[in-house]
Amino acid sequence: MRCEDLEPLIEAIADGSHQPDAEQAAHLASCARCPVRLASARAIEDLLRLRSVDIPPANFTAAVMAQVGRERWQTERVIDLGFNLAIAAGVMVIIAGGAGLAWSLGLLTITIDFDAIWQALGTDVSGRVLTQMQTVIMAAGLLTTALVLWWWAEAASD
Repeated sequence: MRCEDLEPLIEAIADGSHQPDAEQAAHLASCARCPVRLASARAIEDLLRLRSVDIPPANFTAAVMAQVGRERWQTERVIDLGFNLAIAAGVMVIIAGGAGLAWSLGLLTITIDFDAIWQALGTDVSGRVLTQMQTVIMAAGLLTTALVLWWWAEAASD
């Protein structure tokens, strides 16, 4: 037995909640440091026993439990809001994906011919921007969702 093995048990031995076994008792009898630590811990325990203990008010437990209930309810409200926002974001992603699939299959068309308008303006870049707009919108939606979830997690941990 080493001092490091006995050190976590010193307080429990001092307050009487742990009885040392034979090996621990032998170490306490042979070590120079551990009995001093035990005596110090017992002195602290004796001082704590002498200290008067105030009796809490009759409604203390009820008041504490009511406060815990309020805080738990507020936390659950925040969690529910975050969950609902995450579900809404997921539904929007699914809808956007379905719209993108329908668009790519030619099932979803816009009656205004944007390509003809952009060609009339003589701009080749706008055609490339229009074809990438779905990707940009999806990326913005995912980024917004991630930022909202991050904000929610930070706010919930405070």
